[in-house]
Amino acid sequence: MTLINLSGIHSETYRELTDGDLPAAGESVLVPLSQLQDNGAAIFELTSSVGVIVDTETAYSDLEEFVGQVSFVDIRFPVFGDGRGFSLAVRLRKDFGFKGEIRASGHVLPDQALFLLRAGFDSVDAAEERREAFEAALKRFGAFYQTDMIGHGKSVAHLRHSASGNDTTTKEAG
Repeated sequence: MTLINLSGIHSETYRELTDGDLPAAGESVLVPLSQLQDNGAAIFELTSSVGVIVDTETAYSDLEEFVGQVSFVDIRFPVFGDGRGFSLAVRLRKDFGFKGEIRASGHVLPDQALFLLRAGFDSVDAAEERREAFEAALKRFGAFYQTDMIGHGKSVAHLRHSASGNDTTTKEAG
């Protein structure tokens, strides 16, 4: 597996801890949410950087106490077509203002790359042979009917109004 960058964020290298495994002092680790809930204080004390593994069934509110402490969130998709991971990423960005990396792993297809990015994901853990397909999918569309999850980019309506000189958002901002 290889890490495919969607947003340009710098991804760190982490060691994934299994249940009962403790981090070495100063180590960067990736920890299942249940382990973080049980031993979070000790893990944060020992490590330099912590990422948390969640599945798509995780309630975003379960992550609230850790949002200011973790460096990244690895959302694992169990099957193709499970959109709950997209919602989880959006909730982390919009409701908690999470600024760290959000990674997608598991059953994620290259055709989803642009939608993952627009939902707030920064990277995908996928097979190396799929890298080009993910990178090509990021360039597939140049305009959208809606802005992304935090309002970045201009919608098709903004572009139409700009072309006609009726873009009120540009006039208000400028």
